Amino acid sequence: MSIPACAEILLVESNPFEASVTKAAILKSKITERIHWAKDGEEALNFIFSPCQKLDNEASLLPRIIILSLNIPKVSGMEVLQKIKDNPATSSIVTILISPTEENEAFLHAIKSGVNMCLVKDKDFEKFCVAIKKELGYYWRLFS
Repeated sequence: MSIPACAEILLVESNPFEASVTKAAILKSKITERIHWAKDGEEALNFIFSPCQKLDNEASLLPRIIILSLNIPKVSGMEVLQKIKDNPATSSIVTILISPTEENEAFLHAIKSGVNMCLVKDKDFEKFCVAIKKELGYYWRLFS
C-alpha cells in the first residue's frame, strides 16, 4: 500500500471564498503547497482522527499546522480545538485560530484551550499574505 503525500496544513473554513483567499495567501508565501481544506468541524475531525492518519509512527499523515475558523458548521471551531488539544497524539500540532474580526472573548478562550496563535484576517490581501508568511513561517521554521 502506498502512503499518500500528507497535507502539511489543514485549513478548516466553511466559506469557500475565505478558504480560497487563505489558500492563496499560503501558496503565495511559498511555505507549502500541501494544503487540505475541510469545510466543517466534522470533516476536520474525521481527517485528523481517521485510522489512515495513523499508518505507522514513521509516516504520520497528521498535518503540521491546523488553521481553524471559529464559525464552522457541524462541530464548532472551539470544539475541534479542544479535541485536538485533549488528545496526546495531536496536542502538539500547531493550531492557529483565524477570524475576519477581532473576537477578544473567543480568542481568550482559545488561548486558554491551547491554541498557538490567533490571527485576524486582514481585508487587504497583500497585508494578509505578509501576516501569513510571518506567522506560519515562524512555526514552520520552529518545527522543521
